[in-house]
Amino acid sequence: MKRYGPLHAVPDGLAIGDPGRRHLVLGAHTVSHRDGVTVTRDIGWAELRGATLDLQTTRFPFPGAFAGAWSSLLVMITQTDPELDLKPGTAVLTTRDASVRLELDRHHPGGYWHPIVSRTQLLMERLVEDAASRSLLRQPDVVLASIVSSVRRARVA
Repeated sequence: MKRYGPLHAVPDGLAIGDPGRRHLVLGAHTVSHRDGVTVTRDIGWAELRGATLDLQTTRFPFPGAFAGAWSSLLVMITQTDPELDLKPGTAVLTTRDASVRLELDRHHPGGYWHPIVSRTQLLMERLVEDAASRSLLRQPDVVLASIVSSVRRARVA
């Protein structure tokens, strides 16, 4: 499984959030909210009119590495589990009938790098608006590589 920021390439699509906990899976036909492997909500793309992500962000480009080092240092100093409260992010999925707010668990304390969250939001918007692009989710590794490449190109520019 490949990961970049909140995105994971998983066998049946692209996951947003920690796949071991609460997350979304963007599949070719549906958006699934899952808690680990358990599907808690399934919405067909044809039903969706909008999707908005609210994930904690940071301008620091390596938040996971920093959070890991910081957590390790805290454990060394206190000799206890710091029991960090990881406030979940959310996805609001809007259908023609209603909006549903779904919680997404993070991988680490702190936020995700802002540019990757912005690209993830743009991806969600495109998938909602352009039915033909959803077939790309059958190759999640390719989609993830394309997003990584676009973020890196923008960083250099």
